[in-house]
Parts: sequence; structure tokens; C-alpha cells
Amino acid sequence: MDPLKAAAATLLCLALFWLAFRLTRRLVDMAIAGGYAEERRRLAEEAAQAEAGAVPQPSAIQATTTNLGASRGSASAAATGA
Repeated sequence: MDPLKAAAATLLCLALFWLAFRLTRRLVDMAIAGGYAEERRRLAEEAAQAEAGAVPQPSAIQATTTNLGASRGSASAAATGA
């Protein structure tokens, strides 16, 4: 293969790789920012419900039940000497 063609093909591949890398990086950054926005929205919603004295949502109840079950399991494990 002609060295000039090989160099052109290499540069083209590097340019395509750089563009794909930038696109992937931008998509990851957008996904992370979206996650942060969702978390802020959820916390604001929970704070508004707490101010209004509303009943917590089922997801919050499930998380609390899971946490209680985990702490109860470790307490029983400690009591049995496991």
C-alpha cells in the first residue's frame, strides 16, 4: 500500500475515533446530569410532602422496610453468634 494512502487512512480512523469518543463522553455527561436532576426533583418532592404532612410514597416505605429488615437481620446474626 502506498505510504500516503496508509497515512490518510490512519488519520481518518483517528478522526473517527476522536469523534466517537467525544460523542460517548457527551452522552455519559448528559446521563449523569439527568440523574442528578432526577434526584433533586425527588428530594424536592419529598420535602414538599413532608411539609404538607402527606403519607410517604410506596417507594419510600419499601426502602424503609428494606433498611429495617437489613438491620434486624444483622442484629439476629449478632445474637446467634454468626
